[in-house]
Amino acid sequence: MELDLNVRPVILIYHSKTSSMNDIQYVLYGLEEEKIPFSIEQRDFSTATEAAYIAANTSSLNVGIGYVNNEVALHYKNLAPETPYQSIQRVVTCPPLILKRFGGNAARLVKGVPFNSIDPMEVKV
Repeated sequence: MELDLNVRPVILIYHSKTSSMNDIQYVLYGLEEEKIPFSIEQRDFSTATEAAYIAANTSSLNVGIGYVNNEVALHYKNLAPETPYQSIQRVVTCPPLILKRFGGNAARLVKGVPFNSIDPMEVKV
């Protein structure tokens, strides 16, 4: 098996053309806080789950995030395509701390450490 030294270990984030990356800026902050690199690409997908699943299967870290139609999804390569690890709907009205924890959880999935809660009832905003 040959090692490809040109592949950078990153979490891939796929978003649709109609989705503004400003909406999920706090997700990126969560990734940065956990010190896990990411790469953002614009592609056409019908759902956030589909985008996240394909991103996870393309990522060298086996973790992907999709942002489509005001929904963000976190997926892992070994999960069923229709079953993301976590997802948030109505992103534009979601509290920033929830989005930041969501991004942190994507990084924590890579690290193999326990997730932080993204339940709004458990988060002081």
